[in-house]
Amino acid sequence: MKYLLDSDVLAGAIKGRLPVVLRLAELKPTDIAISVFARMEAETALRLQPRAQARFGRLLKEFLASVTVLEFGAAEAQQAVSLGAYLQAAGERLAALDLLQAATALTHQLVLVTDRVNDFAGVPNLDAEKWA
Repeated sequence: MKYLLDSDVLAGAIKGRLPVVLRLAELKPTDIAISVFARMEAETALRLQPRAQARFGRLLKEFLASVTVLEFGAAEAQQAVSLGAYLQAAGERLAALDLLQAATALTHQLVLVTDRVNDFAGVPNLDAEKWA
């Protein structure tokens, strides 16, 4: 694995957002991971929108079956604790799910792919890219 897609990028992939689709076409499924949190956000968003569920539900299921979905365990939790404390001491904050995404990327040494690269600028040692 090389990349961890956040929920916005995952949604872009499922909806066929061209820059995301083109970048994914260059990679193998084994290069891509999704956190359990991105999966949760995507599935929740679809459940709340029946039209979208009908249109994109199968695509999401197939996409998730083709990539690694990373669970959140003890190593990720410890990384989140350390990162959260560091950011607070530095006077910076991340939204809770963003903190968990960053901790997952750092734990697995993955590049976080997000549309909100600037939100993660204060996270030390985190590589983040914007594909769209």
